Amino acid sequence: MKKITILIIAAVIGLQAELLSLDTCIDKALATHPDVRTFMLKVQQQNEGVKMERGALLPKVSIYAEYDPRRTYVIPLNGEFNTIDSDGWSAGISASQKLYDFSKSSHSIRSAKIRHEVSRLSLEEAKALMRYRIRVAYAQILVQEAALGARRKDLEAKKALYEQARALVKQGLKTRADESRFLSSVRQAEDALAIAQADYKKARIALEEYIGERISEDTSFEKWRLNGSDGQPENTDPDKVVANNLQIKIAQKNREASYESYRSKQVERFGSIDLVAEASHFDTLSSYDSTVIGVRYSAPIYSGGRLSAQAQQSRIAEMVSAEERESKRRSVDKEVRSLLADLSEVRKRIDARRSQLHSAEETKSLIKARYEQGLATYMEVLDSEAVWLDAKLGLLNTYYTRLEQLYRLEYLNGK
Repeated sequence: MKKITILIIAAVIGLQAELLSLDTCIDKALATHPDVRTFMLKVQQQNEGVKMERGALLPKVSIYAEYDPRRTYVIPLNGEFNTIDSDGWSAGISASQKLYDFSKSSHSIRSAKIRHEVSRLSLEEAKALMRYRIRVAYAQILVQEAALGARRKDLEAKKALYEQARALVKQGLKTRADESRFLSSVRQAEDALAIAQADYKKARIALEEYIGERISEDTSFEKWRLNGSDGQPENTDPDKVVANNLQIKIAQKNREASYESYRSKQVERFGSIDLVAEASHFDTLSSYDSTVIGVRYSAPIYSGGRLSAQAQQSRIAEMVSAEERESKRRSVDKEVRSLLADLSEVRKRIDARRSQLHSAEETKSLIKARYEQGLATYMEVLDSEAVWLDAKLGLLNTYYTRLEQLYRLEYLNGK
């Protein structure tokens, strides 16, 4: 009856424990993490850059005013020039509209739009990277939690063996060496458990830093994700992964933006044709109005090589982006092929670890029974415990390796 009551209480506590799902962690990190929010702001920044470039095609209006408390004026009188000092002021308004600039503004606008697209892709890349980091951190918690449970179970088993050895020593059935060795194994298990508890706490801290809030002690996690059943990536074809990879898309867009910038600098030397209008009022020695309406063409004749150097910079930037894209394509292709090879191997390793764990459990039970009957030594018992623990931790580590590889494939797919 007492055991049933304890089980009921444990079940109620388990139901009350808050479940922190992987999807919830991802949503919280994407909404609050400064790395992601930084890229959101960069998208807005590049959007303003597009508006700025478009402004080159819109009319420009400006006003001016000038007052001179003392100014020298030249007055022709009887064939001679006389001067007089007096004050004066003037004010006016001018407007201009670009009519044609040999597509310089068009190339600049296209470059700005592509830069905006790059910032949007960079935001998606930052989100994909954050999702990958959260998934790995979550998997680390699961494996550390399971390892902690295995360490506790190992400690409980060794404490039971120690108590059993003490009882057998009192009965004269075992020696003090048995008792001493089991006590030593208990101390080692306690030390290993303390390390496992610290590793579990550090894994929780890492996840807390990503989601931006503390995780309560009674929080539970989706343990089912650890057993190797967390789904398969949508694409395992290296060519499709390369086509979906966000970093490669970013490199391609940077190349396109650099080309448009190069074309803009290339045609800048041809100048522009503008419609200009100006109205001014002067009140100096005499008062009069002045108006101007016309078409103006201006072009740089010599700029010290600045325009040519800027064009070459943009051209080189385009070539650099092309090389970076090819480098990233090769890197992603290599990584995807390596991950697929590792996944094929790790599935076989999981099956082997499961069989090893099953065998270790049976061996441990058999050796323990033989020890109680005096047919096995304490060394055989401890060896069987070590083999079981190694098989258990090895299986957990293999589960984690598989999850990390699957999550990496998802990230490379831009997910």
